[in-house]
Amino acid sequence: MNKRFLLTLSMFVLLAGCASNQGLYEWGQYQETLFVVYQEPELKEEALKNYMEFVETGGTPEHPIAPGLFAEAGTFMLEQGDVDSAIKFYKLEYDAWPESRPMLSMLIKNLEARQ
Repeated sequence: MNKRFLLTLSMFVLLAGCASNQGLYEWGQYQETLFVVYQEPELKEEALKNYMEFVETGGTPEHPIAPGLFAEAGTFMLEQGDVDSAIKFYKLEYDAWPESRPMLSMLIKNLEARQ
């Protein structure tokens, strides 16, 4: 009986922790955009336009843009040949998320050297 109670209690704590994490970051239409980019190429341009608008204007101090979304925008720009915009978004990611700095500093340095 004691094991069952502890298992139930631990499951409740785990689920409560997951539920409290909802809305921590602003994700916009990230999942939908990725699906369109890779599965529906005829809609790719419009999806990327909407994604870029979100990344440039979305987020608040209470709900910042999710980790990796600025870098993803930079990669989308790099794939389109817009190196300046790619660097801009990589720098935004660098500033917003210190954990990403080792990788992004090297990436930014290499892109700037190519220009």
